[in-house]
Amino acid sequence: MSPNGGRWASVALFTGTAFVGAVLLFWIQPLFTKMALPLLGGTPSVWNTALVFFQAMLLAGYGYAHALARWLRPRHQLAAHGALLCAAGLTLPIGIGDGWVPDATAPAAWLMALLAAAVGAPFLAVAATAPLLQRWFSLGGHPRAHDPYFLYAASNAGSVAVLLAFPFVLEPLLTTRAQSLAWTIGFGVLAAGVIACGAAVAGARPGSLATAAPSAPAGVRWRQRGAWMAYSAVPSALLIGVTGHIGTDIASAPLLWVVPLALYLLTFVNAFARRPWIPGWLASRAMALALALLAAVFVWREPAGVFLPLHLGAFGCVALACHAELARRRPAAGALTEFYLFLSLGGLAGGALVALAAPRVFDTVLEYPLALALAAALVPARGAGARGRGGGGARGRGGEERRWPLRRGDLLVAAAVAAGALGLQPALGALGRPTPVVVYGCVTAVLAAVTLSRQVRPAAFALCIGLLLLGASRLPQGDDTVWTGRSFFGVYRVTEQTDPPARNLIHGTTNHGGQWMPTRGALLPSAYYTAASPAVAALESVRNHTAGGPLRVGVVGLGAGAIAYWRRPGERWRYYEIDPLVVWLATRSGYFGLLGRHDPDARIVLGDARLGLAREADGRFDLLVLDAFTSAAIPTHLLTQEAMALFMRKLRPEGVLLLHISNRQLDLEPVVAANARALGHAALAGRPSPADEGDEGDGGRDPTAAGSLWVALARDEERLRALALGDGWTALRGAAGPGGERGWRDDFSSVVGIVRWTGGGSRD
Repeated sequence: MSPNGGRWASVALFTGTAFVGAVLLFWIQPLFTKMALPLLGGTPSVWNTALVFFQAMLLAGYGYAHALARWLRPRHQLAAHGALLCAAGLTLPIGIGDGWVPDATAPAAWLMALLAAAVGAPFLAVAATAPLLQRWFSLGGHPRAHDPYFLYAASNAGSVAVLLAFPFVLEPLLTTRAQSLAWTIGFGVLAAGVIACGAAVAGARPGSLATAAPSAPAGVRWRQRGAWMAYSAVPSALLIGVTGHIGTDIASAPLLWVVPLALYLLTFVNAFARRPWIPGWLASRAMALALALLAAVFVWREPAGVFLPLHLGAFGCVALACHAELARRRPAAGALTEFYLFLSLGGLAGGALVALAAPRVFDTVLEYPLALALAAALVPARGAGARGRGGGGARGRGGEERRWPLRRGDLLVAAAVAAGALGLQPALGALGRPTPVVVYGCVTAVLAAVTLSRQVRPAAFALCIGLLLLGASRLPQGDDTVWTGRSFFGVYRVTEQTDPPARNLIHGTTNHGGQWMPTRGALLPSAYYTAASPAVAALESVRNHTAGGPLRVGVVGLGAGAIAYWRRPGERWRYYEIDPLVVWLATRSGYFGLLGRHDPDARIVLGDARLGLAREADGRFDLLVLDAFTSAAIPTHLLTQEAMALFMRKLRPEGVLLLHISNRQLDLEPVVAANARALGHAALAGRPSPADEGDEGDGGRDPTAAGSLWVALARDEERLRALALGDGWTALRGAAGPGGERGWRDDFSSVVGIVRWTGGGSRD
């Protein structure tokens, strides 16, 4: 083979092996997290916690690779890493053993332990491969050996490819078991590639792999290490922040996990490419503009077709600029493994602060806006990305120095932004009339423009972004909050209103109803469980057409306990709730009293409802009510065909399954229709109508009622006809997209075809 041919073969071997390693590294993340998701109620926190675990293991892998490069000769590195790959291979294929029972009191710690036991060893082995391959390539005789970072871009390209393939190709075509077996085969291919890469370097330079000295410290300063950590920590924090933000309002599903992560990795590909598609100077300008725009409209969440691209776009701009700075500050090949070590340390720090520390420190989701403000402090110098590697980028174009201390002008601009952002709502409220959205838009646009004027001064820009976000968070949310709390499963607020006197439970951004007091001493359910609700009509119909003793009811999702108002003495009701904080709110907090009044000895089963119901005897219930959607996000594992089949088994032959599928962002009706058709069950939809909506001026109508969409399922149409649910119940609409055509299964659930991209959902 000619020298050029050998060089191309070497590049192809190392690039291909790095690509396979990256595919495995980022395939296992959504694959195993989806396996674990049903055990913890489908909450977005499952993915965020898993991300922190994977970041920690990535740090461990990079630390292990750095130690090998620092203390062992390359031939010993190859031997040690080969032994680790063999040992990790003995733990495959990946899966969850039968002995793993979720701990509802410490779900994050339990999930971390599960991840460590099930995927810790193979993930560590794969994570360490990329920096080792780059280090070995730098020891060879290839002309590009002095700058092996192109392999990092190739590996990130593999990561992006598998992340995009997961929801669109792998999930629809392969079961999770088949994917696990395929991953095992890929692991074997990786191990063979690693050995071949070691042999290729040894063959290219006789004796080099065997005798080259371990790498020595390359004179890296701690200030440089701190910059590596900072520019990796902020995008990592925003990755988890934006994933949780959009996941709360749509669904905890692989599609919404992998899109932000793929975007994050694409910015690495761009930054470390030989010729970046987007230069660093352009990324920094886009970052500043995106941060100012997002801060101005931060609280707006609908329609999905607007707010999703806005949040993802701002995140992408931040990651582009920060990772371009990382690439510009990368060291020579001698300090390569140390660079990756501190890069991963920063990523872990940012992720852990958002996913693990913030829920314990903050009772609201403050970590996401705080991360945006920190990102503003890292806006790179103008023109920095256009220069070569090295240096700190202390000056922008025209020699303008980027000073951190705040000047008098900075404080004046910040004061103006604070006055406008914090005083906007009181000022408009004093006018005594509803304010058009366009007025908010114009004022916030001016504030964003003023904020953007400070982009060349990081401290001032970050201060203005923080004040703008603070002002946005104070825009009206409808009611006065009297209590706020947070758990692994989300953020909760208890709100009160005076006209009419009512108290509501808010989870995330969604009103889950509560209670109201029409007269002194009276207590009635509000929102989705008023007398006008389709759910109440269905409950009364089942009660009137059920023989054989008191009604037996199962309720999935306790909420404020409002549904207990409709329980009659002697009936046996059982409630399933995954979050201990929700149980406290409904039973012991003193904020809600319907459960205590109407079911004082309520039987509450703590844990995931699907697991809890699986332990119940078949045929136990006359009616099973499923209202377990946390905020607007849905636990998809409760709407699969397997889940619905389980629920139907727990009903008596004439029993009814009642599903609450109101949702602002997702059209769930086609999914339920497809599932019912696949299972051979009859279904009717109780649709919202003007009569369901509250209006205090309409004599006697419940002013707290809210339109809601329910679906009743029975084993046959005759049973549903016998219930005589009324004219408000009609046939379900057919499938409308990829997720609806096939329905959902445990190994397939897609939200692509059912997102309401233009808004218009049915849940408050």
